[in-house]
Amino acid sequence: MDDGRGELAERIFRALIGLYPPTFRDRFGFEMVQLFGDQLRDARASEAPLAAAATWFRSLGDLVSTAVSERIRGETGPGRSLGAAPSGLSRVLGLVGIFGGVFLLAAFVVGIPSDFSVIRLVAFNVGAMTVAVGVHRRQASAGRWLSLVTAAAVIVANTWYLVMVLLAVDRPVFPEPDPEFRLILFYAAAALWLADAALGLLALRLRVVSRWAAAPLAIGSLLALLGVDRLGLVTGPYAALIQPLALAGIGLVGVGWILLGLDIALTRRSVAAGRPVNGG
Repeated sequence: MDDGRGELAERIFRALIGLYPPTFRDRFGFEMVQLFGDQLRDARASEAPLAAAATWFRSLGDLVSTAVSERIRGETGPGRSLGAAPSGLSRVLGLVGIFGGVFLLAAFVVGIPSDFSVIRLVAFNVGAMTVAVGVHRRQASAGRWLSLVTAAAVIVANTWYLVMVLLAVDRPVFPEPDPEFRLILFYAAAALWLADAALGLLALRLRVVSRWAAAPLAIGSLLALLGVDRLGLVTGPYAALIQPLALAGIGLVGVGWILLGLDIALTRRSVAAGRPVNGG
């Protein structure tokens, strides 16, 4: 780029490359700035209306999304974001998971009227199911059947729990339903937290999605399991310890869904021979 505006644009874009981890920008920073400069020069030469602005918009959008995904992954895989962009379905699955995590965490920040508690649970369960599908699509190539079984368990368990909660709302003695109903609800809650923990543990094992997203889900689900009423841990002699641990676990699960949703929606897929390595 041979004019003052071009040099200024390159300096600004070079500064924005600092959003990437050091290893990534050291390896690819020069080529990225050079590519941006060539694209912006071609856009200005085309004399098409708003061509330069469109180039900036496209480049900044790609830079932000890939920088976030590289920061989530850390320094373990520089350059993975140069693969194929996430599909539209992956973006939708990730966004729904993010909203589910946000709704779950919202209860810790603001008071939610009881009328909206069911809506919060619906958002949480639907978010969990969509993230499970997104994670499976990403890591299927690394462990197809195990990943499929785990994702199916999350979907079934979250659906089961959600159905039980919706049924409980219409019961005249809610939230203290009859003993048989409470037993089934206990099994549904236990299955939910165990399935979510299994998804996080498998993601840590396969190491396709971010471990910083999988770890909060795995740890948080196991801690949240301690808070299931029928286990009696939240009312026993160690209640003062178990209650905050269970609440912290629920918060970690919300964080896990948000981070996994971001990973699914933003992280580019590795490509080999023109085909995605991961199922994103």
